[in-house]
Amino acid sequence: MFPIDLKNSRILITNDDGYSADGIKILYEIAKSYTSDVWIVAPEYEKSGASHALTFIKDLTLKKQDENIYSVNGTPSDCVVIALENVLQDKRPDILLSGINSGVNVAEDVTYSGTIAAAMEGVIRRVPSIAISQNYDLGKKNEISWDVSKAFLDKVLDSVSATGWDFNSLLNVNFPQCNVNEVNGIEVTSQGNRETDDLVLWKKENNLFRIGLQRRLGESSKPKNNILNKPIDGVMTDVVALTSNKISITPLHLDLTHAASIEILRKSLKLKQT
Repeated sequence: MFPIDLKNSRILITNDDGYSADGIKILYEIAKSYTSDVWIVAPEYEKSGASHALTFIKDLTLKKQDENIYSVNGTPSDCVVIALENVLQDKRPDILLSGINSGVNVAEDVTYSGTIAAAMEGVIRRVPSIAISQNYDLGKKNEISWDVSKAFLDKVLDSVSATGWDFNSLLNVNFPQCNVNEVNGIEVTSQGNRETDDLVLWKKENNLFRIGLQRRLGESSKPKNNILNKPIDGVMTDVVALTSNKISITPLHLDLTHAASIEILRKSLKLKQT
């Protein structure tokens, strides 16, 4: 953990909405306010829901779209690999910013999200990484307001870069959907749970389906027996923060080991600790 001097940094930007998406353009301009050494390597087309997929079964094409801006016909993780191993092989980036995603990435979303996965790939390759997302009203993806991201992202970047964070983790930043003057501050949060599943399957016709996300927020205060992410005492969840018009910053890490199950499984399998 150490500070990052953004004004003297090389910044790599990617996303899962595609290199020409509105969110990545906004992120590019904010990054350029710190340094001229900003690079975009992002999917040629939208790859929402790609999670941490890598492309093994076809060739990947890198295209230069503009100065320091490249697209790849692959996933967000593909883009990070190609950026680090090819485009920026002369000098690795000091920080990776993934986003700004159109729609939140909280609760169960983080397992689907290409935005989060790109930051995960950065962490694996030892680049400090931040995933950034902007909430919007249900069903209004084409009318998304970026005002809160524009107003507060530089403040978030200033704060976290001044002290640094555990670079074995990524920071998952989510901005609420509200007016700028309605933002109720910044909250360091844990990964929460939605009250209802936001994954939707549409049957268009016989044997023809489409999967989508409704991006609903909501978390019940009632205890649930099937809760996935256990709350941390004294820590607000990302879901509650956003519904309270707070900016949510959640540290996430790649260690998926469920430590509490180790002894239970050892006993059931009658294994001796070595």
